[in-house]
Amino acid sequence: MDVTIGCICPPKAGEIRHPDGDTVTLREKLGFQAVVTLRFAVQVIKDQDPDASIATVLGVLSEHYILAGVEDWTVVDDRNKPVPVTPAALRERLLTNLDAAMTVADVADDLYLAVMLPLLNRVSTSSPHSPTTESTSPPTGSPPKRPRPSKPSLTSITPTAGTETTSSSLGGVSNSSPNSVSAA
Repeated sequence: MDVTIGCICPPKAGEIRHPDGDTVTLREKLGFQAVVTLRFAVQVIKDQDPDASIATVLGVLSEHYILAGVEDWTVVDDRNKPVPVTPAALRERLLTNLDAAMTVADVADDLYLAVMLPLLNRVSTSSPHSPTTESTSPPTGSPPKRPRPSKPSLTSITPTAGTETTSSSLGGVSNSSPNSVSAA
């Protein structure tokens, strides 16, 4: 998706290089790495400040949308050579220009937020990735008591004529049962 912004290229002889503005092209979809990076960015914010506002989280998302979402642009350097799209170039050229960055971020929010919301909801409901001060292992002490095996029933000692005996299952549960012929 193309977004037109005011020219952010260095002026040439004091003149704006692109009077009609620069074009920034956003990816239609964010890839796996970008989505995971965004999730971790939000988690880091929440870990560092559990009371971080929604506005703070959305601001970080907007910045990361630009860093991960811009795939091309018409920005050139002072020698009129195309500037490659890299995170460093995006930070230096686009994110330092508030009007241009806000224009791109608004379009990126519309484009990516619907996909990100379900993933972010999972982050907001998960427990923080912080060390615990207490042990999470079961308390040590005397070992748990083993239950005593049950005593065999007196009624099962003497087989009757219509009773079939089967072997135990792998789980240790007996499959022995009288068939319909045996009526004790």
